[in-house]
Amino acid sequence: MIASVYIKNGNIHFYNENSLSNIGGIEYALGRPLLDFVCYEPERFDDAFSIIASVYDNEYAYLAATEEPYISTLKESMTEFQTKETYIFFYAQMLMEFIFAFIDSPRQAIMLLEDKLPGAEEKLRWTMDFEWPASSSPYIEVRYADKEKRLLRAAMDVVALMSESLKQKQEAMINEIELLLSFREVIGTPETTSLEFIYWIESYRLENTGESFYLENPLRSFYSALPTREVVELYEINTIDELFRFEFIKMIEHDIFIKKCKNCDRFFIPRRRADAEYCERIYGDGKRKCSEIGAMLRYERKVAGDPVLEAYSKAYKRFNSRARAKRMSQSEFLSWSEQARKLRDECLAGELSFEEFTAWLDQGRVRRKRRSGGRPLQGEG
Repeated sequence: MIASVYIKNGNIHFYNENSLSNIGGIEYALGRPLLDFVCYEPERFDDAFSIIASVYDNEYAYLAATEEPYISTLKESMTEFQTKETYIFFYAQMLMEFIFAFIDSPRQAIMLLEDKLPGAEEKLRWTMDFEWPASSSPYIEVRYADKEKRLLRAAMDVVALMSESLKQKQEAMINEIELLLSFREVIGTPETTSLEFIYWIESYRLENTGESFYLENPLRSFYSALPTREVVELYEINTIDELFRFEFIKMIEHDIFIKKCKNCDRFFIPRRRADAEYCERIYGDGKRKCSEIGAMLRYERKVAGDPVLEAYSKAYKRFNSRARAKRMSQSEFLSWSEQARKLRDECLAGELSFEEFTAWLDQGRVRRKRRSGGRPLQGEG
């Protein structure tokens, strides 16, 4: 068992049972790690885990990996994964377990990995017959120079397998979330209980795949006492799939609604306003959140695809600039904008031609007189 989890006060308490991290457990808001995972960029995963694997780019890496300095650094990294990227933590755990098993016995390590990552045996077949040389004396340490850097090659192969696994799991989880959202839209009524949605999702799965995932595949649970003498029901978690199933069911059970950001198309949970349309993630490479710029960008994209809106937007900016510069009164600007919106809506409805609309917008344009050389006359315009 990798971890045990339980729900309290709307949060998940996640405790390590067999981990290399420095912390025993964490508490996080129900749903946050799941949605972070489905929105996680695979390129980030490839870069991060390739850097981790590059640590073994050494002929004696198989020896250094068992020494205290490396173990200490590893625990710090695993703690970072567990705290900030709970689902990715499972992959880090998988890679580390493989590394230490590979140092002990390559063949055994690959056979164990095959259960978690189908295809591992085929991809790592090149090393199945290799065993690390051992000394016949218990007092002499054999420092075998691994000229082929087998540990590095094996680690990179596992990273490639994990990357494919991550993409597949993301796609599967996204499909489940989309299915939930569609059912909530189609059959969501005040009379529909939260757990009825699980029934509808499971019925859909059985009809289309013939497989059960939620209702007939129970999570393993047991009871334990906390330091506060409180008895809680713990659920045994060994894989990402089990953590997803547990968290997804609990989100539905606790009426935690998932929405899709209208700016970046990523899933999020509205925390402050139930009618929020934009998430709180930083958008792109900038410094502002979707909630701060989403409406503006959405309008700009809409304008760019419609000549009527584009013409209106340009004219609005022109007259607004004129009002700020005191070249027209605020009342004149408000009167113009009210008429402009009316004619814009008539044009969008087909009641006014585009040519008539743009001709009206151009009526108020102030054109600068120019000298023969092309420069505007001072004080004109």
